[in-house]
Amino acid sequence: MKVPKLLILPMVLLFAILLINGCAPDLSVSNPDAPDKDRALANPSDVEKLAGGAFRQWWFSQTHYYSCPWSLSTMADEITSSWGNSGMRDTSSEPRKAWDNTSSYGYRYVNMGPWRYLYRAISSVSDVLGQIEGGMKITDPATGEDHTEMVKAWCKFIQGISLGFIAQMFDKAFVVDETVDFQNSTLEPVPYMDVHEAAMEKLNEAIQLCQANSFEIPSDWWPGNNYTNEDLAKLAHSFIARYDAGIARSPEERAARDWAAIKSHIEQGITENFGVDNDGDIWYSYLHGLLTNNVWARTDYKLIGPADTSGNYEAWLNTPVQDRNEFYIHTSDQRVTGGDSVTAGTYFKYYGPSHFRANRGTYHFSYYHHTRYLDYYVGGYKGWAYLMTVAEMDLLKAEAALRLGDTALAIELINKYHVNNGGLKPVDASIPVGTPKDERDGRPDIGGLGNSLWAVLKYEKGVEIIQNQCGVAWTDRRGWGTLVKGTILHFPIPGQELEVLKMPYYTLGGVGQPGGAP
Repeated sequence: MKVPKLLILPMVLLFAILLINGCAPDLSVSNPDAPDKDRALANPSDVEKLAGGAFRQWWFSQTHYYSCPWSLSTMADEITSSWGNSGMRDTSSEPRKAWDNTSSYGYRYVNMGPWRYLYRAISSVSDVLGQIEGGMKITDPATGEDHTEMVKAWCKFIQGISLGFIAQMFDKAFVVDETVDFQNSTLEPVPYMDVHEAAMEKLNEAIQLCQANSFEIPSDWWPGNNYTNEDLAKLAHSFIARYDAGIARSPEERAARDWAAIKSHIEQGITENFGVDNDGDIWYSYLHGLLTNNVWARTDYKLIGPADTSGNYEAWLNTPVQDRNEFYIHTSDQRVTGGDSVTAGTYFKYYGPSHFRANRGTYHFSYYHHTRYLDYYVGGYKGWAYLMTVAEMDLLKAEAALRLGDTALAIELINKYHVNNGGLKPVDASIPVGTPKDERDGRPDIGGLGNSLWAVLKYEKGVEIIQNQCGVAWTDRRGWGTLVKGTILHFPIPGQELEVLKMPYYTLGGVGQPGGAP
């Protein structure tokens, strides 16, 4: 089993904020051998390398053990686990409770990790853009080819995807870019929607630069990808679509998004799955690797249970939470099982009893787990791990179609996966459209997938994107209104940062509390 590497947490942003707030230590004694920003950024080749390293910080914000992907997945009832690792037990146990935002909390890295990874990425590319704005030209020392516009587009893209995920995850945050003068300004956190709008602006700037120039992104910046300017523009469009739908904190906010614009971005977006070809050393993913281990986690019944045709899932939902236990799924969906309850399907496998502790709640238990990344895990975290897929974009487009009244398009996109991958009978217009929160007796989407087109769509998206993204299942469910009551809707600024910034302690989440799902 791969052991998580120790994380050396960056201090660039924190140090800058310390300077802003006038509480930095006395640095009046000079050290002529100490590196400074001007010297470190004087060489165009070094500046280009700084830009190239930024994506790895974003990648780890989405995939690392010392970050948020496991917790977000269990909060969304996508993966189930009662182990304490990565805050899974604390964030997914019922009744849901508020996030422990103290600086001493053992799993503080769940919100501190992405905060620091993403601001490190933003800091790096903002320094690069500052040098370019100051007149630096970046050229290939071997060929003399001008890379300046390529680097600019890349840096805007990194700013966009980093600020975009910060907005998805936190209630408020700082908007930081190359225009911020840390020496002569005071930063204040702004609400998540303001951070989101800044992210959209950066991604649109990246698209404009891609459209105005022709270039190739060095493949070692994100192994396995040979992206041109056109490819980068497509990816930026897809991130805009993902983030613009996912930013909503409620069904009302999600319904109010500009779905015609989201659909347009999807249509201009990726046509191939996006990820990294990992080497298991410098590049790796605990989301795709360690979480595949059936001892660490199982697939939540709320993800695959709606395909059950035996009544077992409905009986499970009708059982008081603390009395729930494992059950067999009977389904014709060939992704879940292979014809009976214990034969492996193409995406999931029956593993027998869970390895979780019963005194932490048997409602966490599940007989089944996801297997599409099993070879990646067993092979030492080597090979492709995807963080955005065509399936995600197709099914987001199907949601846009339902919201825009284009039922025929929605049915076409749903059946692409329902029939081709699931081996199920196609859905058609005879099934009611329904609503994002189709309910009977207060519970969403009970059994058999026959309730509505919305029910089928949500099921299809769940089984198709599991372990292919970070947090999308969570943002989907909060926007659809189907998170368990009290689930954290967004995280507070990390407690360690609050202490550095001398801001009052606060937290979010919990039943009946601010920041908890209603």
